[in-house]
Amino acid sequence: MHELSIALSLVDAVCDELPRLGERVSVRRVVIRVGALSGVVPAALKFAYDVATEGSPIAGSGLDIEEVAGRVLELKGVEVVDANR
Repeated sequence: MHELSIALSLVDAVCDELPRLGERVSVRRVVIRVGALSGVVPAALKFAYDVATEGSPIAGSGLDIEEVAGRVLELKGVEVVDANR
């Protein structure tokens, strides 16, 4: 199941950006685009993401997957909120 390695890489990439975003933010959701020909199973990736985020700084965040044509697999965006609100 390569979706777990993809999810772990995604979590690492988002967590690497957290210091740049500031100490007071938390990640609400991560948005990615997955192509039908990418070889990635969206349902398996969602499950793997939940497992990969456990115990991480982005635990509890959601993963939104936009299914598109082609072979694309890309991070589209990260929604953050002020953690003190």
